[in-house]
Amino acid sequence: MPPTADADAPASAGDRPTRGRPAEIDPAALARTAVALFEERGYDAVSMADVAEAAGIGRRSLFRYFPTKADLVWDGAEPVGDEMQRRLRSSPPGGDLLRAYGDAFVAGLAVPALDLAATRARLRIIAAHPELLTQVGSRMGSRSTTLAAFIAERRPDLVGTVRIVVLADALSAATYAALRWWAVESDDERPDAAIREALEALADLARPPRDS
Repeated sequence: MPPTADADAPASAGDRPTRGRPAEIDPAALARTAVALFEERGYDAVSMADVAEAAGIGRRSLFRYFPTKADLVWDGAEPVGDEMQRRLRSSPPGGDLLRAYGDAFVAGLAVPALDLAATRARLRIIAAHPELLTQVGSRMGSRSTTLAAFIAERRPDLVGTVRIVVLADALSAATYAALRWWAVESDDERPDAAIREALEALADLARPPRDS
């Protein structure tokens, strides 16, 4: 029997679309197609070849936009990050840091470019697969950098200390954990309340314990 090609390996130059090459490829639509397949069949059961076939393009074209299957799952966060950064830069100085970050993050989740249903599906897939969960730090690294700059503007006394790094990572981790909880555990249509509650939990650490 002749050897078969690896369905998840980059396609050779001779690969051609199975249904005709579209005039223009929309990467966001490709990612949504992939996420729908992952939800329907299971992440591990879907190959890159399956995604290419469902999208009506060649594997070579798919790999050009998404080198790995994980990239398809993680796609879509850029509009959120861009809007969050814009809001953080324009937030008035001197206000509550946690509230300003929460407002900026929630505003990012409201951008028209974000498909919230697809985002929820992505988060569920990530939560169910350890190999995707291990990528959270590297995928969210730019967010921690943005937060460190934001904190530095409001707390210049922390610049150059370990505290600013810890605070930035804590804020990023708290909001991501809230998103994951919302996707897997909550019936709420939007994650806004979970985001606010997660940041309130961080604030609670600095308060004395309540009397029981």
